Amino acid sequence: MNQLRVLIVDDEPLLRRHLQALLAEVWPHASYSDAEDGIAALALLQAQSFDVVFSDIQMPGLDGLGLCKALRQLAKPPLLVFCTAYNQHAISAFELEAVDYLLKPLDEERLHHCVRRIEQRLQQQVSATASLLHLQQLLSQLPSALLATAPQQAALGQSNVQHNVQLAHTADSAAEKDPAGDSAAPLKWIKASLRDTVHLLDVDEVDFFLAEDKYTTVDCAGAQYLIRTPISQLEQHLDPQQFWRIHRGTIVRVKSILKVQRDEFGHMTLQLKTSPTELAVSRAYQALFRQH
Repeated sequence: MNQLRVLIVDDEPLLRRHLQALLAEVWPHASYSDAEDGIAALALLQAQSFDVVFSDIQMPGLDGLGLCKALRQLAKPPLLVFCTAYNQHAISAFELEAVDYLLKPLDEERLHHCVRRIEQRLQQQVSATASLLHLQQLLSQLPSALLATAPQQAALGQSNVQHNVQLAHTADSAAEKDPAGDSAAPLKWIKASLRDTVHLLDVDEVDFFLAEDKYTTVDCAGAQYLIRTPISQLEQHLDPQQFWRIHRGTIVRVKSILKVQRDEFGHMTLQLKTSPTELAVSRAYQALFRQH
């Protein structure tokens, strides 16, 4: 990976320097820039590319949420992390697909957890780009006569792939059945990847699932794994008594919840027993916690 380019956006100079000092401990070779508000940050982002942006939310001029919306218009938007003293914007932040939401004063352990998540996302981007370049290279080496028959071959290949996927699905489903043979039994194990290794995770040890781009992150025992199953499909195979959907992109294991917090604006967040991540509960799912 090339040198990491980080932009820190905050209207407090001391806080910008403090965050840079903390990040420099884990990313000593990164390139750091800073801006005092969203307008100055957007000017920098339009002039050069960055990999990650750490931004406050409440700033004069263009605030952090407005900056996030503007970033999505860039050809290659950077990953975005919000750092703020207020938790009432957490739901809006995750709806805008922020990587993380850190509360001030910053906790170093929590920041390191965020850094690991960023590194995973960046690695996904690198892997996807490498795969695309490799595919383009292979296609460029194919004879033109072979390319002319590609549509027919693709149709045949797709049919075979669909058949193989169906066989794999049938095999996985059979493996996940309980001893009594109940085909609707909830998942007991999940195959998930961490870097270049596939792990078999006990579902009862998972803290939460988080939808991210084309993947779903599985937070288990303090580590973040990746699966390709969409969270809406995954939910259908989880025990609804053990796992609750709390947001359109989040499913949490009930036994992992330490406490529920609500602010004066009615926004609800969950604090977990074994993970520093605070999970936002959308209003559509808050009734779950009023009934229990």
